[in-house]
Amino acid sequence: MKTALSLVAVATLLVAPNHSATQSSAQSDNPAVLPGIQASAGELSPDVQLYMGRGDELSNHLRYDAAAREYARAADVARREGHLPSGTRWKLANAHYYNGNLVGAAAALDKLADEAGLVGDLEVEALSIYYAAWLDGKAGHRPEMAARVARLEGLLRSRYMPVALRDRLGDWLKTSREVAVK
Repeated sequence: MKTALSLVAVATLLVAPNHSATQSSAQSDNPAVLPGIQASAGELSPDVQLYMGRGDELSNHLRYDAAAREYARAADVARREGHLPSGTRWKLANAHYYNGNLVGAAAALDKLADEAGLVGDLEVEALSIYYAAWLDGKAGHRPEMAARVARLEGLLRSRYMPVALRDRLGDWLKTSREVAVK
């Protein structure tokens, strides 16, 4: 029963509201309130907002495959404009998730993690890896999940990682291992 409840709580990861990745540490440690990945500074230009709006409208009509295409276009525009497409990739991952495409969702987050690493955004990189690992676990892809967890653990050892995020992700990884063992 505890495993089932944990999976329900963790399942809300990709549906969490779009809050800052750096919310206060006073926030509950319950994975159900894990923040999403916020748009980067300047990411939501008028052109990006156009595609995001289309994607949101399609998502509202449960047309997640079409929404994913619009979010991917938004991410491409944001990148061309010189911005990290963090919010747009987050939306893309959500669309894939709701469409039942866990592999596509994880791939979108992997791409975001790689892009965040290139620009030195440790918070977005770490959260992206964590979410992708969770998706792999949910999809039953244990080797891929283990590789992502190992990457995340290495990243969490960085002295530049914000302490609150390091602690929170470290706790969630520990809890995930404990649930998996039981």
